[in-house]
Amino acid sequence: MRLVSTTADFADYFVEKSISAPLAAFSGTGFKHIDLSMYDAIYDGSPWTEEGDGWKKEIDECARIASKLGFDFCQAHSPSGCFFKDEKRREASLLATRRSIEACAMLGIPHTVVHAEALGSNLVTKLFGRKKFLDKNVELFRILAEDAEKYGVDILAENSSDLWNPGYFLNTGGDIRGFVEKVGSKRVHVCWDTGHANCQAADQYKEIIAIGEELRAIHAQDNYGNGDSHVMPMAGTINWDQVMRGLKEIGYEGDFTFEGHNTLRGSNKWPNYRREVRPGDILADPPLQLQQKQIAVMYEVGKWIVESYGFKAE
Repeated sequence: MRLVSTTADFADYFVEKSISAPLAAFSGTGFKHIDLSMYDAIYDGSPWTEEGDGWKKEIDECARIASKLGFDFCQAHSPSGCFFKDEKRREASLLATRRSIEACAMLGIPHTVVHAEALGSNLVTKLFGRKKFLDKNVELFRILAEDAEKYGVDILAENSSDLWNPGYFLNTGGDIRGFVEKVGSKRVHVCWDTGHANCQAADQYKEIIAIGEELRAIHAQDNYGNGDSHVMPMAGTINWDQVMRGLKEIGYEGDFTFEGHNTLRGSNKWPNYRREVRPGDILADPPLQLQQKQIAVMYEVGKWIVESYGFKAE
């Protein structure tokens, strides 16, 4: 089982927006397999939403740096878009997401995580409810599945939690498997986020069993069940035996992909912010060299977890 971590681990340590910038920071951490995060690719002036091939140059740079450092890409996360707010943002989100799918093909990445989207505020959720959410997101995923088929890349729907996302409705294994079956594409499957599930007080074993063979990736992260803290496994309250028993029973053949980059927490990290930070505070955020050490420890924790259940850590 490959141990994988996301470029989001180091994204905040680089001023430039380029998605390739964090790659070199993985040197010495143990990680060789990388999850390419394009989550923050949508912003004013982004090459992912503008005309031209600027986004392809970013991907070429990712390939060059990874090759030089001996890394490979095995998973990705698509841009965080707004598909249902207004037409301008929808078009930008569709363009960036479609380009991210093509980018995966360019890098040999087999699958990318795409979030479904709640339709709006709590009031909107009450007005439209579960059926409208499912109908709109099934339509969206069917559009994206056309690109996924064209480029030979799978897209993975992800569970969330109504603790902070009350209009999402894909919070259980049964929910998300049912959604994928309703989309009805051989290119659409499931990514299970352990941290989101913990905020639902989920029995991770039962939920993973419910997903079954549709599970193609996991986001391994922990918390205390009161917010999406994104700390490394064993730094929260998740029962990791439940997770691993579930993976073992379904014959999971995917990667063990971390999203535990906030174990050493920056001052401005949702949903837990450092108190009363003032300009000039020199201890507000941990420095890069400490973050690298934390990521290296996370690698060792993951190795222990997967090898304890008979998986070979790669």
